[in-house]
Amino acid sequence: MDNAELREIALTTLGQLGRLPATSYYEDAAAAYLTSRCAAMGLDVQSDIWGNVLVSRPGSESGARGLAFVAHMDHPGFEAVAQEGETVTARVLGGLPPWTEQSGAPVIAIVQDPDDADSGNFRADRIRGEIVGPADGAEERSVTMRFDDPLPRLPVPIVFDLPDFDLGDGQIRMRAADDLAGCATITAVMAAAAEFESPGAVYGLFTRAEEVGLVGALLAAEDSLLPRDTVVVSVETSLALPGAQQGDGPVIRTGDRATTFDNEAEAYLVKARSNIMATEEGFKCQRQLMSGGGCEASAFAAHGYSVTGMAYPLGAWHNAGPDNTIAAEYISLDDFAGGVLLATEAAKLAGTDPASPSTDRLRQPVEGRHRHWLRNR
Repeated sequence: MDNAELREIALTTLGQLGRLPATSYYEDAAAAYLTSRCAAMGLDVQSDIWGNVLVSRPGSESGARGLAFVAHMDHPGFEAVAQEGETVTARVLGGLPPWTEQSGAPVIAIVQDPDDADSGNFRADRIRGEIVGPADGAEERSVTMRFDDPLPRLPVPIVFDLPDFDLGDGQIRMRAADDLAGCATITAVMAAAAEFESPGAVYGLFTRAEEVGLVGALLAAEDSLLPRDTVVVSVETSLALPGAQQGDGPVIRTGDRATTFDNEAEAYLVKARSNIMATEEGFKCQRQLMSGGGCEASAFAAHGYSVTGMAYPLGAWHNAGPDNTIAAEYISLDDFAGGVLLATEAAKLAGTDPASPSTDRLRQPVEGRHRHWLRNR
């Protein structure tokens, strides 16, 4: 599978995911779409009792260490929980901007036909409305909204009225790039993995409810959904920071706001980068600790897994626009294409136990002249 095919699979997947609700706890449509798409590639797909989706392709050598790419299917949003007359009360799910309650931002309630289980033909009523203000007396962070038409049932997910998916000026703009871009990347990696062999198994894990506390990832790690010796790569979008700028390539992430990651696991990405740069002139890739938020690598690290991460520098993180506005998230199209290539190249290394060039150098015996000087001075 060439680079153009990988990019097309990733972009098509991302565009399809963008039109689905991605609010925490309401990932069913995204999960069904990813399940269907990966199963059609001939991959093994299963769901755990929590609704996490695990895609796998076995390795060629029994006992070889597997490599898993993990992303979450949810994005911060709202859940309509009460309706009285024209006023709807909705609780905030995830870290939306602090000015959300006062924004007057347009929103959409996504009311899916409960009998429509065919994600390929996902249908839902989109009822438009706007945020009025904070909900008084609510135990959780909540807002009041008004809609053009009454909501036919409760509860339902509500999202900002922002583009599902838009390409232009070298950027991908969408309501929920975080972390649908990670899910689309992993789908392309698994499509490629279905066509090549590696000593170790390759996994794609799509988790739920990350934005409300890494919930799906923590449950998957606690239940050993992945074999305990699996190397875990979190694939995320994360707030662009100095040293992790848009347009300079995907970022090999050395840590997040919660933890620092493993050199042993990072070696897969560093080796993949080295392999690509040997054949792809002008390939860009960054390396940075991205402390703007947490990611699922920390959840797996807490349960004893070897972890690393890669990320796309993100603009308008969690829909926080300039001057207290609500805006579509955006990432660089070139960064996204480069990240798909980096993750795919890393997948080819599953079960090989690579070391980065710098680690290889550090493992070499210290030269005799240095030993002589130390002993004689």
